[in-house]
Amino acid sequence: MAGKEEAALKPVSCGARLRRSHDASLREEVSMRDPFLKHRVKKFDLSSLDWIDQIPECPVFSPSVEEFEDPFVYLSKIAPVAAKYGICKIVSPICASVPVGTVLMKEQGGLKFTTRVQPLRLAEWSMDDKFAFFMSGRKYTFRDFEKIANKGFVRRYSSAACLPARYMEEEFWHEIAFGKMESVEYACDIDGSAFSSSPNDQLGRSKWNLKKLSRLSKSILRLLRTAIPGVTDPMLYIGMLFSMFAWHVEDHYLYSINYHHCGASKTWYGIPGKAAPDFEKVVREHVYDHEILSGEGETAAFDILLGKTTMFPPNILLHHHVPVYRAIQKPGEFVITFPRAYHSGFSHGFNCGEAVNFAVGEWFPLGAIASQRYALLKRIPLLPYEELLCKEAALLDHEFSTSSYKDLTTSTGDTHIQHCMKVPFVQLMRLQHCVRWSLMKMGARTHYKADIDATVLCSICKRDCYVAHVMCNCRVDAICLCHEEEIRKCPCSHDRAVFVRKDIIELETLSKKFEEENGIVDAVKKQMSCGSSTHSYFNRINHNAEYFPYCKIHIDTPPEVHSISETRVFGYDLNKPYPDASTITFCFGPHEYSTQSDECTSTNRRIFSSSCPENGFTPQTTIINAYASSAPDQTCSSEKLAAEDADDSDCEVFRVKRRSGITPERRHTEDSTITTFTGNQVQIFL
Repeated sequence: MAGKEEAALKPVSCGARLRRSHDASLREEVSMRDPFLKHRVKKFDLSSLDWIDQIPECPVFSPSVEEFEDPFVYLSKIAPVAAKYGICKIVSPICASVPVGTVLMKEQGGLKFTTRVQPLRLAEWSMDDKFAFFMSGRKYTFRDFEKIANKGFVRRYSSAACLPARYMEEEFWHEIAFGKMESVEYACDIDGSAFSSSPNDQLGRSKWNLKKLSRLSKSILRLLRTAIPGVTDPMLYIGMLFSMFAWHVEDHYLYSINYHHCGASKTWYGIPGKAAPDFEKVVREHVYDHEILSGEGETAAFDILLGKTTMFPPNILLHHHVPVYRAIQKPGEFVITFPRAYHSGFSHGFNCGEAVNFAVGEWFPLGAIASQRYALLKRIPLLPYEELLCKEAALLDHEFSTSSYKDLTTSTGDTHIQHCMKVPFVQLMRLQHCVRWSLMKMGARTHYKADIDATVLCSICKRDCYVAHVMCNCRVDAICLCHEEEIRKCPCSHDRAVFVRKDIIELETLSKKFEEENGIVDAVKKQMSCGSSTHSYFNRINHNAEYFPYCKIHIDTPPEVHSISETRVFGYDLNKPYPDASTITFCFGPHEYSTQSDECTSTNRRIFSSSCPENGFTPQTTIINAYASSAPDQTCSSEKLAAEDADDSDCEVFRVKRRSGITPERRHTEDSTITTFTGNQVQIFL
């Protein structure tokens, strides 16, 4: 009996079962390669592994207990050096006193999770050979998975001891290219934390407890209205021998922090954020076949990389002079990835890690670039960037007005961080004002926004419209101020309305205040002249000699007397992770999903919702098209949603709601239905 159970739980057996499911689901579709069948991929030459020795180690920092007191203070201290590598390692000077197994099995009441099956092979990345990861359809406890993973390791190496990292690195790349293992299982994106809540656990009490990190005073993500699983709240990653996390960059170019709780080491590869364009160029030209790219230019590869299933050996990067660095992460060590730093890696055996995202003031310029790239791809953002920028600017001004805060912000580092926030804020306010003035000259009226605690997304590019948005009688949706061409072509002419925040005057006053500081205006002008503005439409606007920055724009009140009303706009609450009985919930079709989350963070279990507008809508869960916010005519109960979202059985169904992988497309309302994926299959065919 024991022997039968052991055989049934082998990763190979699971892979074979998934292959049958995969084949069945594709019988009527185009011919695809067997997802588990290895074959020589000529573009990735692994006949020699000497290149492993050419990858230098990333910086390793060993803070004292005193230096370890505040994460953000210490990270700002090491950032000037560490950021140049894109990745670094921090050895914790304090240890957890409560074992991980005790935390997960007792404090969390017996955590159970479902794994993903990862084929151990390289893909051609052509039309008939792309990469996919699959749900296993099995549930494990932490102890069950540990036993299975350790048995597999002993079976292969006849040893339970840790093997040298250099040897394991060779083993991984040889196995993925020529080996006989079909697949491994990886438990990733598990809601929860392995940091103990015991008052006796020194690490759990510290500010390095990842459950606390996003809400610390210097954290930008503290400004989000509610938690986001995997971004503000940590997720667990439980691996086995050769389970991997593919090449990816963090959502919105955020920082990430990963703590290794227990088990075998992990090998990480990272590239500096400044080398990201070169990385994407190599992937575009030497990894992906041209036929699978959805477009030309820089975003073509970025779009597929967002799927987080692209795995290839780093020697191809070295060959094309893209810097790569390595980290060997052991228990008790943190790995930090910096904004726009692509990274990947694999496990040397059974282990448990935990990760969360974070952001500090220096992130805002890169966050603006990420926001622009998401808009170009029409991807729903994970974070309301514009809102975070404006809120942080207002808070900085409020805190700086106190004498105690002035005394704390005289260092060069703090001045630099403030500069990184002030420049994009001033740029945003100048551009928004200029466009609103131009629209006013075209006959548009200006009104104050309604008091709805939700994020309005542009119906064209999905950018969050925190400061202002435009509406007219030609469209049922709001659009942001980045679409000059669409606005000018609109036949409404004078019958347009620009809705602005009620604190718009205060925001503009703050922007003018920042402009009085040395270097701010020059930096804004430099950004615009370089074409790196997040609103590239600015230079195309016909500037009239009458215009000058922050000139008065009349705001009509109340808006009810006009034909255009903002009540037609549905808010999108980016910060509400789960539906309730009074939400609008957005579900997506079968091709709008992503798989494989990363070793740092993702939000594959997000659901998008917002407070219902009061005009004519009853408190019920409504399924509507994420692109066209027309009057919804399909409904389903919150009980049905809850049932379909439940994960208490071994059924082979997996619904992905991961924000970064969603690319809304224009469809009819009748296509806006809840879709489940059968056949135990979640794939990326972008």
